[in-house]
Amino acid sequence: MQVTGHSARGKLQTMDALDAHDRVDARRLSPAEKLLQALEVMRAGIRLKRSTLRRQFPEADEDDVDLRLAEWLRSDG
Repeated sequence: MQVTGHSARGKLQTMDALDAHDRVDARRLSPAEKLLQALEVMRAGIRLKRSTLRRQFPEADEDDVDLRLAEWLRSDG
């Protein structure tokens, strides 16, 4: 989606400010805290993928979903 006009410029400036704020926050974190954040994001992504697999394959039981998830985790894509 392409956003144009004055409001887009304002949105981009707001996003840039948020990005700058995120960078400042990231610099304050210890390496251990950064690792914990990365692991939390990874866990969230896996939960989202598991949910997607359940919707794509409603007939699948939990073992099948686990198998499909493991295959996805091992894949390059």
